[in-house]
Amino acid sequence: MAHSKAVTTKKGNKGMTTHYIKGSMIWLNYYVDGVRIRKSTKLKNTPQNIKTVKTQIIPALDIKISTGGIYKKKPKTFEYYGGIFLEQKDSNKSFLLKRGYFDKVIDYFRGQNIDTITRLDIKKYLISLNMKSKSKVVYKSCIKEIFELAVDDGVLEFNPALSIKLKSDEREDIHYYSKEEVRKLLSVASGIIKPYLFIAFNTGMRVGEILGLQIADFKDDGFIHIKRTRTKGIIGSGKTNNAIRKVPYPSFILDEVKKIQTNHIFIFAHVDDASLLRSQWRDVCQNAGVPKYKLYSTRHTFATLMLKENIVSINELAGLLGHSSPKVTLEHYASVIESKNIDFGVNFSLFGHDTVTAEQLKSV
Repeated sequence: MAHSKAVTTKKGNKGMTTHYIKGSMIWLNYYVDGVRIRKSTKLKNTPQNIKTVKTQIIPALDIKISTGGIYKKKPKTFEYYGGIFLEQKDSNKSFLLKRGYFDKVIDYFRGQNIDTITRLDIKKYLISLNMKSKSKVVYKSCIKEIFELAVDDGVLEFNPALSIKLKSDEREDIHYYSKEEVRKLLSVASGIIKPYLFIAFNTGMRVGEILGLQIADFKDDGFIHIKRTRTKGIIGSGKTNNAIRKVPYPSFILDEVKKIQTNHIFIFAHVDDASLLRSQWRDVCQNAGVPKYKLYSTRHTFATLMLKENIVSINELAGLLGHSSPKVTLEHYASVIESKNIDFGVNFSLFGHDTVTAEQLKSV
């Protein structure tokens, strides 16, 4: 027989929600019009889920009880709330880039009343996606926000998509080119991809940042002032808060850029997405006789060689790359910081040469 263990009590205040453990699940206990209701949250008893219940589910439920919003409305379909979600996102500048993801989620759950979709259903859908967990985040976020609209509408008492954790991805090896390989790539490049590669290999800028460059961004102080991104024709402000930054550039980069013949406001004119460079990039790699990695590997090459050559520190590299913190940079490039690059010298002693060892103590 499953045993119930009450976790919190609020005597004399029947309007407040409490939670308790029944079996391995977290249950809610509350009163509506004097009637006691006990309902499972469908969340397992874990510290993270307990925190979610205390800080999100219970406060939201208490507000509904006090305002009368607890009286359940007739359930509507998932796509009904999906439509509201899309309307709210329509004014977001990055909406068009993610619209395809949102549509896939809505199509998958189409025709189902939103109150019949369980936490397990959501997990099964996310597991079915043949992609890395980091790519599933946008789908998970979409589902969570759509369910939250149903909670706001009084159809659901709590959001079943809360606290769903995705399996951590295995970290892949960083692919980068050697100095000699970069020289080969630059020597055979021609057309619009040549100035692109000169900028990419020498600054570590993201693809969208390079395609969003204007000639005025190359300042006389020797820095490129990165102010925007351009992906699939959409102008953005960058991936992180630190994306708006400036990076130094050698004069020969500007010389290459000035060779581009265009009246377009952007240096790379109608090349407004990485996909438009793929065939040229494939040809450059083939003609140079080097392995074809993703175009993004130019950024990895810059970062890796800057660290291997001890030109910058992790903190400095984080600033150049526009990472949100040095921790992100370290997570990406820790594998290239090898002990062989650190020379302490044969006479190195952290605590001084007069440090007494255990062997010396035995001889006393």
